[in-house]
Amino acid sequence: MNGGHGRAPGAGNRMLTSQKICSWMVSCCLALQHLAVQSSLLCIFHLLLLPTLPQEPPHAQTSKLLARSLFACGISTVLQTTLGSRLPLIQIPSFEYLVPAMVLSSHLSLNARTDRNGTAMASTCLVPHCRDTGSWADSLQEVSGAVLISGMIQLLLGVSGMCGWAARHCGPMVLAPSLSIIGLSAYKEAAFFCSTNWGVALLLMLLAVTFSQHLRSCRLPFCAWPHAWESYTEYSVPTLRTFSVLLPFAGVCIVCAILSYFHIPWQSLDVTMAQLSWANSTFNAPWIHIPYAGEWRWPLLTPRALAVGIAMAISCSMNSVGCYVLCGRLLQAPRIPPHACNRGLCMEGLGSLLAGLLGTPGGTASSIANTCATGLTQAGSRLSVQISALVCMVLGMSPRLAGLLTHIPLAVHGGVLCVTYAVAVGTGISYFQYTDIDSGRNIFIVGFAMFMALLVPRWFSTALAPLATGWLPLDLLFLSLLMAPVFLTGFLSFFLENTVSGTLEERGLLCEQPWKASAGDRHLHGERGEDSQAYRLPTGLRRLLPSSCKAFPCCFLCPRSEEEEEGSCATEEETAAPGEGTHLLPKLSSGELQPARRPSQTDMPAWHTVA
Repeated sequence: MNGGHGRAPGAGNRMLTSQKICSWMVSCCLALQHLAVQSSLLCIFHLLLLPTLPQEPPHAQTSKLLARSLFACGISTVLQTTLGSRLPLIQIPSFEYLVPAMVLSSHLSLNARTDRNGTAMASTCLVPHCRDTGSWADSLQEVSGAVLISGMIQLLLGVSGMCGWAARHCGPMVLAPSLSIIGLSAYKEAAFFCSTNWGVALLLMLLAVTFSQHLRSCRLPFCAWPHAWESYTEYSVPTLRTFSVLLPFAGVCIVCAILSYFHIPWQSLDVTMAQLSWANSTFNAPWIHIPYAGEWRWPLLTPRALAVGIAMAISCSMNSVGCYVLCGRLLQAPRIPPHACNRGLCMEGLGSLLAGLLGTPGGTASSIANTCATGLTQAGSRLSVQISALVCMVLGMSPRLAGLLTHIPLAVHGGVLCVTYAVAVGTGISYFQYTDIDSGRNIFIVGFAMFMALLVPRWFSTALAPLATGWLPLDLLFLSLLMAPVFLTGFLSFFLENTVSGTLEERGLLCEQPWKASAGDRHLHGERGEDSQAYRLPTGLRRLLPSSCKAFPCCFLCPRSEEEEEGSCATEEETAAPGEGTHLLPKLSSGELQPARRPSQTDMPAWHTVA
């Protein structure tokens, strides 16, 4: 490389152009990585929900359902990263939507159909000119109604400020068991899909662990990688760690495709036939089909849908708050302020409203698996998330392309769950270091909350007659809530933490935590508290806030004043410690990359792309 005096006049511009191209290339690869994880979760959601319907939808409808979900998730992701919490969060139908939807669909699968008041009645066609295709359409119509109601409630929780208030009163004793249970709650689904072929699942897990942990400092030539804090350009990046989910995912899928091509049996015949039956929907689906509201039926609002929708909203709101905290923790960013938390939940509510109107069986919520993949790869990028959202919308407008996701081996889904949700468990456990874990009070709260969160759903899933209050919607509400481990853990830990007496030090509210910084440290980030820029709205929209944020509907969605937002590091909002914080929105050109903390020889930095 030539020195500064011998460089041609256009060399600097060419280098800057190559760096921008490299940034876009890396962002596209990270977007593909997010799409791989998101695709697994979407397939898992539909594979587990559709068999609980009275009759599974025809093959042509399966791809359309998957395409509608992709389209709604793409729009919701754009809203979340642009107007919501501004964190790089992928939106998917989470397990908190799956459990209540399965409760409702399983009830509707009974031979004795009931009307809106719980009275037995014969199954009838609800719209003119419809075909008698069983009752799968009626069931999905009512599940979509529950999703629509959950979106309305989430929107109300965000606008009223209740979400931000609850997040502000969640200390380490609430976050630790809640995040741990969020990760542990997926163990049954992970075991189910891994059991289709443990060899394939273990191969994916082995590669992911090797790339992200053992070879995390391995630097392979990739392209020019500019450093934000140092005035030099690096020509090698931690490629294996950055793509430690995408590379194993693609490699294992290629191996399975090769085995199938040569007709080498690598999974049981039942699993093969079931996957082929589901994948046949690809060949009957159209290439282009733009989803729209009320395409085949409008959501059906019934007392049962209302009860299940309330349970969906409560469980998903608790899951989303945990995902916000988890994302900030893994990216070593400041803890999310209440106004950003409220905005994030509002955008998720809008996404669920859209999903319900499109007729999808699940709403949109922040993806725990994608957030954990960000922590595993140490590559958090808002731009890559937005690119992934655009790809989702494109796939959502092509059921034929969306149906290709059904060809992913089932064991790969299980491996993805294992390597991602394990990060949530470890992150939750890490919060115990801020509390006095030797305290008998804390030991009981953590043990009781986590034990009951695993015990109660297990009991309800095996009980013959678990609930009988005399009113069916109330039964469905209680059953949907009590089958959700995140609700049980969050409720019990929050209730016990705020009712059982304990000192602030014992509860972990006085210790110096990573997102807190002293007054002297804040000067390293500037007077305006640049760390808080991660949650700020776009500049053009922020100019409209001083006049609009005074009214009630918007007063909880933005800082109370511009001065409080700029000085939040010194008052209420927490900031990251020097050398550990991330600037998700630094004042750099679009697409430029920068590390989350100063690089060291043993641990490579996490990289972030500016939207």
